[in-house]
Amino acid sequence: MQSVLLFLIGAAGALVLFRIGSRLRGGIAGSTGTNAAIAEVDAAAAAELIRDKKAVVFDVRTSAEYDSGRIPKAAHIPLRQLPQRLDDLKKYKDRPIVVSCRTGSRSASACAYLADNGFEEVYNLKGGLRAWARARQRLEN
Repeated sequence: MQSVLLFLIGAAGALVLFRIGSRLRGGIAGSTGTNAAIAEVDAAAAAELIRDKKAVVFDVRTSAEYDSGRIPKAAHIPLRQLPQRLDDLKKYKDRPIVVSCRTGSRSASACAYLADNGFEEVYNLKGGLRAWARARQRLEN
């Protein structure tokens, strides 16, 4: 019974994230709706992009999540604020961008939105900060 309840809670959460992601990709002015495939990178590959290619990291989690620990030097851009902050982010269009969240779902939506708005080298952190921590990559508070 407990596993069924956990499954239902997870399914409901996934539906909410899907709906938010769909709105970001298709319902925001300026989105081209191309929804190109988003490149995913694991924690090791993300760390390499950050170290060797000077990739910028965007953390799209809530403020409370961000404050609890993040990839070093990650810029905090909550998913809901992404459309309003797009003009400020255009200065990073020529750099690789790694987008992170807790599990990789919200960041996938953010990656699609960025790609639809002309950002060419965008990577979703597969598994999010959970995978980053499991890979024993450094976090800062």
